[in-house]
Amino acid sequence: MINLSRALLFILFCLGTAGIFLANLVFAAEKIDINTAPIEDLIKIIHIGETRAAELISLRPFFSLDELTKIKGIGKERLKDIKEQGLAWVASESQPQPQLEPEPTLQEESQTESGPLTSPLSYPDGIIFSEILPSPEGADETEEWVEIFNQNNFEVLLPGWKITDTTGKITTYTFPEKTKISSGGFLVLSRPTTKITLNNDGDGLKLIRPDGKIVSEIAYEKAPLGQSYNFINSSWSWSNNLTPGAENFSPFLQAEEKMGTESLKDSLSQPEEKRKLAAIGEQISKPSNPLFILLIALPLAFFSGAIILFLKKRLKAQI
Repeated sequence: MINLSRALLFILFCLGTAGIFLANLVFAAEKIDINTAPIEDLIKIIHIGETRAAELISLRPFFSLDELTKIKGIGKERLKDIKEQGLAWVASESQPQPQLEPEPTLQEESQTESGPLTSPLSYPDGIIFSEILPSPEGADETEEWVEIFNQNNFEVLLPGWKITDTTGKITTYTFPEKTKISSGGFLVLSRPTTKITLNNDGDGLKLIRPDGKIVSEIAYEKAPLGQSYNFINSSWSWSNNLTPGAENFSPFLQAEEKMGTESLKDSLSQPEEKRKLAAIGEQISKPSNPLFILLIALPLAFFSGAIILFLKKRLKAQI
């Protein structure tokens, strides 16, 4: 009886072992080992097309399914879908795995203990064209220049910024590394530096940030010889006063502003009575005014009559 029981247990053990073996065979047949499967099997895995399958093969070996995030476009959500599908597996997952630092993916937030790995770049406005010399008295090839001005109260780095002209042969100048412009400062660029030709019969310029935004632009028609085109009082005008690297200056505009200001101050400082008297005085002082003529003629007529009466009396006395 005992021998029979032992025999039954042995048979059951053999059947169980065979069942486990067969189950493993079926499991292995249904699963896709990402370390050994060909590309035609890999594309059966969800989110793995031909392009990602080729990248997967180039990244082998994998020690776990979690490492599929190395593939571009496979993040946490898609990895979850792959695991839930149940096709992909790694035969060596039961073996000890080396401790690897996880790599950040496009879907994950790029963050380290010290802060974000990268930060979006921002570029300020307030960098403008302030003066250009298209038609110098000397040689255009060496004497032309362009001036930009920093309206901000802080220094601005300019690597990657560009200047391009708009007429004829288009030339683009890219500011090199470490280029900067100080707070409220000027930067003068000669034609030998930029290689940009300012056409004397009309041209234009654009100042472009690295993100593609045009922050300043200028256009002009025929350029007078020896005059710079400068930005004063929110408008552009030609001037004989060249001020490269310094604040623009126009004596005519400043004289007009000064005269207008002083005239206004004088008018406002006078009381109403004084202004009226001043106005009457101005009218009297005009030679063409009738009142002025009357005031001059009356004394002359009186003086002439007195002389005539005096002479008549003298003549009578002598007779």
